[in-house]
Amino acid sequence: MAEQLFASFILDREQGLEIAIDAESVTEATPITGHIQPLPASVPFLEGIMHLRDAVIPIINLKKRLGLSATTYDQDAKIAVVMLANQRFGLLFDDIKEVLRIEESLILPVQPALQSLDYIISSLITLKKEQRTLEILDLNRIFPDNSLLISHPDATKAPLEAGRLKTYSRYVIFAANGRQYGIPVENSREITFPADINNLFKSGCLEGALQLRGHTIPVMSAGSLLNGGQVVAGSTELQRILVMATESLIFGMIIDEILEIMTVVNEEILAMPTRAELSITGIYEPVPGRNIMLLDVENLITSQKELLKSMARINSEDEDNAKADVVRARHLITENCYLIFTIGKNFAIELKDIQEIIECDILMSIPAATGFDSEVLNLRGQIIPVINLRQFYGYPELKNNKNQKNSCKLIICRDGKQVIGLQVDSIVTIYKQEQYYPTPSLNAQLQPKKDTLDRLIEFTGEGTVTEHVLVVNTHNMINNHLRQNISSPTILQYEEVEVETSVPKTEKRS
Repeated sequence: MAEQLFASFILDREQGLEIAIDAESVTEATPITGHIQPLPASVPFLEGIMHLRDAVIPIINLKKRLGLSATTYDQDAKIAVVMLANQRFGLLFDDIKEVLRIEESLILPVQPALQSLDYIISSLITLKKEQRTLEILDLNRIFPDNSLLISHPDATKAPLEAGRLKTYSRYVIFAANGRQYGIPVENSREITFPADINNLFKSGCLEGALQLRGHTIPVMSAGSLLNGGQVVAGSTELQRILVMATESLIFGMIIDEILEIMTVVNEEILAMPTRAELSITGIYEPVPGRNIMLLDVENLITSQKELLKSMARINSEDEDNAKADVVRARHLITENCYLIFTIGKNFAIELKDIQEIIECDILMSIPAATGFDSEVLNLRGQIIPVINLRQFYGYPELKNNKNQKNSCKLIICRDGKQVIGLQVDSIVTIYKQEQYYPTPSLNAQLQPKKDTLDRLIEFTGEGTVTEHVLVVNTHNMINNHLRQNISSPTILQYEEVEVETSVPKTEKRS
């Protein structure tokens, strides 16, 4: 039976109103990235305009468009960016739900007698087992007179000097055998440690197998897949296993180091010659001299697919496609994904709050300023404050070691229009954890910062040791501990505190 892929969103959390949109029409789902500026004399349901990277997009208040009684959104609202008449529009929602594949038999049209002439909900999706109903939004009926939109000159004929509409993709960038590679975020399942490999499964190109939440994951070396079988000897503390998912299977690859999560301009990807390997979709050069090979994961494993399938004991194609849909959905909303980093001990931050990760060697100190926020960064023409998390949470500074200073990382975070950099010692891994817990009582010295550490997750690192890791709440950090005018030369001083929690640091997993 034919199926259709939908992205679903929560329009009104209190009423439980869930809206579905054809997934092919949704280009991205994102938090509000800046101030929504009102547009005078506009239609009542236009919330305003917002800068999204290098473009300005109109933001539509769907609650007003649908005539709901409550028309406001909280600070955690999300935006679904959709394409309509060759233009991008943002639709405001309370939250993002998931991506789901729906059989045509579950899609029921709304009776015409129940609709006004200005209707924009065309059909319903009924999921009886979940006692759940989704309303399908007809994008072509968002505007009462769609012909005005279609006839807009910018929609039909863009001048050559303005360039083409840019589209973006997110890639996980890693190093292997002295080169840099990228895989689409939707193919990235998670990252774990090589120490977890069961070497009893080592055979030929396989390095072994990984037991991951009840599943056997075959693991290969990067040399086997990326370097013509030539495996570079030796291991380092930075080595990780990158677990990837395709439509047919899940497998792991040993890599040298995770570098960053990068937003790539698709139109700037250099195409490969027609005779080149299909496993490479192109080369991306974010700065001169840095060439990143972007991989097609499905084609990368073509020659090893049957061996990997046999090893992983994949059950059926339908089950695999369903799992792949779940992976794509979770990465679309970056739900339950965390970046684990260290500042003396492990901390975490939600992946959805992270814009990018960069090196720490381009910081500028503010003259006569001291404290955790005494440095700034020029990020592509925008001056942003940098928070030294060691000082912020009361950890002693690293010893005056130039190599240690240069090895630190900056996690660039965004909350609305506010952007900050968090200076950390190192990046550990990307980790998926479905459940989190409220933070218990903390040491009295940590109380001034307790609003930035309001929950924790269980993280399993090397040696199958599980520890409780505090999650940094960047929203509260930006709004409660930084000046509203982040460009002010006056730096606020804060009391430094010593971090201790009453939560056991480690526990052995049975």
